[in-house]
Amino acid sequence: MVEGLSERLVIQLMIGNQLYPYSIRREQEEIYRKAAKLINERLNRYSQKYSDRGSERYMSAAILDFAVKVLQMENEQDTKPYDDVIKQLTGEIEDVLNLDTDKI
Repeated sequence: MVEGLSERLVIQLMIGNQLYPYSIRREQEEIYRKAAKLINERLNRYSQKYSDRGSERYMSAAILDFAVKVLQMENEQDTKPYDDVIKQLTGEIEDVLNLDTDKI
């Protein structure tokens, strides 16, 4: 058997009214199944809210909802401002330590 192929598997996920095959790494199966469940829950919620306006409307609302959540999470996990402050403080501490060793 070719190395790496045993680490992958094909799963079938029902998203909306369509069945999709996905080739994934074994350790990702649970997250894919949870994602499909979350998508279906969101689609069902918006399909009830926008039932008179067609599937494109509720699918767009669900996609926007997920995109907003992803961007919010990215902003919450942005550590660059903290990294900059730590670098500045580290530099100041090193400067002070260097001044003290120069006096010795």
